[in-house]
Amino acid sequence: MLSYPILYYNPPVAEAAQISAPKISPKAVIGVDSMIIGDITIADDVFIGFKNLLRADSGYPYYVGPYTNIQDYVLMHVHPGREHVNVNGRKWGVYLEGENSVLHHAAVHGPLFVGRNTFIGQHANIYDAIIGRNCVIMHGATITNGVKIPDNRFIAPGETVWQQEQADRLPPVPDKWKDLNRRIVDHYYRLGKSYLHHTPLALSYGAHRH
Repeated sequence: MLSYPILYYNPPVAEAAQISAPKISPKAVIGVDSMIIGDITIADDVFIGFKNLLRADSGYPYYVGPYTNIQDYVLMHVHPGREHVNVNGRKWGVYLEGENSVLHHAAVHGPLFVGRNTFIGQHANIYDAIIGRNCVIMHGATITNGVKIPDNRFIAPGETVWQQEQADRLPPVPDKWKDLNRRIVDHYYRLGKSYLHHTPLALSYGAHRH
């Protein structure tokens, strides 16, 4: 028997006292067995795959920008009581600007900003960072301690970046990888719509449904 995504409001605690339910574009596609809790906005044409956990119950809000793909077994959370990254004058716990790829088993933990067209590889571990646009973060990398990663930077497989001096020395994305994220975004956009139209394994929700 198929299960369905769980979309639910957060329970109130001191660090997240406001009770909010997810706000999901009717153009987004969500796979079965994913769980989305609390004040999380899912924009147009996002694909959220299977067995992901997006949990805004210790801090909020979160934003997942258009054409982003969150693949499988991804964790999104924020440090209790640690607010926020500032985007256009508004505070966010986690903010993915859009056209992002977050691969299997990655952890994207706030406070966190990820710029447009940035790729986050498998088993990447990100906890408290500001990451620019057009970056490639390879598999198994760790980014933490409030570092700011400039635009167009490459983090090698398994590399740890926890000091700003390390972030400032990161190389530009090699030519080999410059088109990686665009191709992944395009594939998962098409794959999500195909799941929606040809299988019972993914659903689309109107913004009024929680």
